[in-house]
Amino acid sequence: MRIYLITLTLLLLLAGCGASPDAALSPKLSHYATAQQQCSNFIDGKSKLTGEVEKECEQFLKRLEQANETADELTNKDLMKGEYKQKTIVYARERQRLTLQYDALSEAVKSATLASIKRDNMDAFAQGIAFPGNTFIAPYYDYMKSKAPHFDNNAYYLDYQRKESGELMLKAKQNLDLGRKNEALALFEKAAERNNPQAARSAALLYEEINIELALKWHHRAVDGGVKASYLNLGRLYNEKGQKEAALNWYLKSAAEDNAEAQYQLYNYYLDSDKSTAITWLEKAAANGDNHAQYSYALILLKEGKTDKAVDLLHQASQSGNQQASDRLGEYYYDLNLFKRAFTQLEQSKSANSFYLRAKMLETGTGVEKDLSTAYTFYLQADSLGKDGVEKDLQRVNRLLVKEQQRIAEEEDRVRIEKMKKLVKECGLIPTRVNIKKKNVKLHIIGTASVPVGRQSFIIYGDNGEDYYLQRAKGIQENDRVDIVVMSTGLTATVSIADDEESREIYQFTFLKACVVEE
Repeated sequence: MRIYLITLTLLLLLAGCGASPDAALSPKLSHYATAQQQCSNFIDGKSKLTGEVEKECEQFLKRLEQANETADELTNKDLMKGEYKQKTIVYARERQRLTLQYDALSEAVKSATLASIKRDNMDAFAQGIAFPGNTFIAPYYDYMKSKAPHFDNNAYYLDYQRKESGELMLKAKQNLDLGRKNEALALFEKAAERNNPQAARSAALLYEEINIELALKWHHRAVDGGVKASYLNLGRLYNEKGQKEAALNWYLKSAAEDNAEAQYQLYNYYLDSDKSTAITWLEKAAANGDNHAQYSYALILLKEGKTDKAVDLLHQASQSGNQQASDRLGEYYYDLNLFKRAFTQLEQSKSANSFYLRAKMLETGTGVEKDLSTAYTFYLQADSLGKDGVEKDLQRVNRLLVKEQQRIAEEEDRVRIEKMKKLVKECGLIPTRVNIKKKNVKLHIIGTASVPVGRQSFIIYGDNGEDYYLQRAKGIQENDRVDIVVMSTGLTATVSIADDEESREIYQFTFLKACVVEE
């Protein structure tokens, strides 16, 4: 009996030293649960990688069990403070060893997984990538891709594909923003090869400018990935190639998704062969906001007398930038004598008729301020765009411009004369040699004062080239600009200035006041 008990005790001790994969893990270590189970499978032979992996697994499970036991002990509320502190230190040490062992195990699994690729052992490879510590890398993806469709729905494969293609898309867009189209295109294609349908569409859009066949290839790839926006592009491209039936097929698919442009293209497609069907598609396109459809449908409604609805559609098309709609609205309001509205609409159009009608309104000041000069410019623009019969308008406005210019010149002369009369009345005459010699003539002098010459006396260097001797000039300082009223004395003064070689005889004036004339 004693021997039996000793044997049983030894067996229990040995069991305690080994791995216990079925033991519940502490919440602090629960993230190791998957690795724990997989290692158990490796050791039990349920899964197979390499002996090195099994060896590292055994060490990992031992470290895990030790750390788990200590973690459980830390939950014991009966532990004394000193005991708890000591076990916390032990647990930290065990966690560190566990982390190092897990890293070693992960590296062993990685090596085994890469080796399984060389051996082309898909079962071992699948076990390797399933290990949580084995970071998914490019060689794994390339191998899985080479085995299509075996791994096509694998979660690791798809997650890596999404991540990689997303990063490639970001780089491609950055290159595109910098104008590097070739670099962007290469990156879009690479991302598309990572099964990114939006990248395929982006590559297709760039190829539309340079290679229709490659554009078609990538648009088809995008459509296969669920990008319905490429339906319309395929319709356009097949239409450019003259493959009408193929174009019709894709336009119909796009129109079924309520794409207004595709619906408008179907209107054009059926217009000659089935007018009723064509109008149905046109109405749908207009309702969905295609401004070309809105304009075309509005013209039909105008012919049918449905004016209110037609005008509403023309406004919608005009607001979307359709110049034909703006032009037609302008004509409509012009015919109703709603000239201000007409001018506003016509401003949004660059047609010959829009320039012509605006020129007429500017010429007469109808609905806008009269402006002959701009009217003449607009008539010229209408003429250059092919408007017939504009020559007579140009001749008429030219004559009006000449008359207007003459009137303006006459008005300017009248204002100038009135101003001069007022200036003479308030400030006196502009000095001449004749009136300088006269006594008691009120004169108007503009110039610059010299340094003082005697008490409150200055030489005034006149803007007209003459110099004047000014006496009793109250309020004037050296170098002042003066605009003054003076009285001639009829006398001259001899003035000597250091820089001059000889004295000068200058007529004398007495200061009256500053010259101020109200406008």
